[in-house]
Amino acid sequence: MAKHVVMNLKKVPIKVSGLDIVVPPDLSFKVEVELDKKIAKEATKDPLLVQKFQSQASEILEQTKDTIENKCKVFDKLIVGMIDKGADDKKVKAQLKGLNDAIKNDMKVAQKAAELGVQSTWKELQSKRKEWRGFKIKVGVSIAGTLAGLALSIAGLATSGFSGGVGGVLAIAGFIKSGISLAQDIKKLAIDIEGARVELDGHLKFIEKAAKTKGLYTANEVGAAVLNEFVGISQPSIKSAQDCADTIKAKYAQMIVKVHDLSKTLEKILKEQQKVKKEFLTEAAKRLKKHPIKDKKGQMNKISTALDKELDANYKKVDAQITRIQLMYADTRKWAATIKDLLKRLAKLELKDSKGLKVFREVLKAVGAAAGAIDGNSVASSAQELGLGLGESVGGYVYDKISSKALDGTVFDAA
Repeated sequence: MAKHVVMNLKKVPIKVSGLDIVVPPDLSFKVEVELDKKIAKEATKDPLLVQKFQSQASEILEQTKDTIENKCKVFDKLIVGMIDKGADDKKVKAQLKGLNDAIKNDMKVAQKAAELGVQSTWKELQSKRKEWRGFKIKVGVSIAGTLAGLALSIAGLATSGFSGGVGGVLAIAGFIKSGISLAQDIKKLAIDIEGARVELDGHLKFIEKAAKTKGLYTANEVGAAVLNEFVGISQPSIKSAQDCADTIKAKYAQMIVKVHDLSKTLEKILKEQQKVKKEFLTEAAKRLKKHPIKDKKGQMNKISTALDKELDANYKKVDAQITRIQLMYADTRKWAATIKDLLKRLAKLELKDSKGLKVFREVLKAVGAAAGAIDGNSVASSAQELGLGLGESVGGYVYDKISSKALDGTVFDAA
């Protein structure tokens, strides 16, 4: 008998895309036939015989590869699910052993199928070549392959308990709460300042009118004239004007401080968000380092991109509120000139000598008593909208939502 090798392939790759855990085997596939020496030389030179044998062997090889590829997909999904739920090494390796055993069985089936296939092809050829009908062949088929095992520890890789950046998210929630409170304070201060400004302007107009009255030569006489003409608790006087001015100065100073505080609070949110991202990715990297998945870089890029996308929307919301604060601050700073003018007018009324009063009267003739505008309602509305905007931002900083979106479709996806 003479041996004829029909096919001899080494390390035939099993190509399966999207696998995370399972490493498919490289197959060695050999089909060999033994022919009677009388026809061996002739048969091996027959293109039809060679082609028929090779075609049959290739068909069995492709069927075997398809079967193993499908099994790898099924087991990979199963094992990934187990790992994400906290399965330990022992349980996972048991599944891998099951996959190995299934592949070995597929090889046995393929070997028998290849043997029968080549035998069938030989009979078909014998029916067409009378001189071959008395000869038999012996078919030998060898299929070998091993599945790589997991060398790394896979314990503790479940999504449950993933907490990278959770502290930062809680801190952000506190900053948002503080920001809303500051916005509410600013709204109230803006309304109070406008009210005090209107009241002060009214008092000043009356007192200034009284100061122009003929026969009044001192600031004390201005005050007396006021008391003589008006009776009532709310009657305009230098004292009432001074109270309004004190309110304006104090509340305006408070508002400027709170606007600055609000701006700094929102900046803290943005900085804390960067910390959240850093801590989240640090934990993801540590878990991937222990994970048996081959494409760690690809998984990390996927997580980082998804996390950026999720946090970017929150960043833009907060950044928009910072822009709103800057505009609101610019509006409030314009009030400074109006407040300064009001205080100057009041200072003139507080003069205690006739010479000062005479100068005051001349000033009134030249500039009049018109006051600049302070639009407290506009700033109050801006502060209200800012507070509402911050309130809406809270929903974007729910940790479960952030982590779920960031891990979606990765090896840590619990879905």
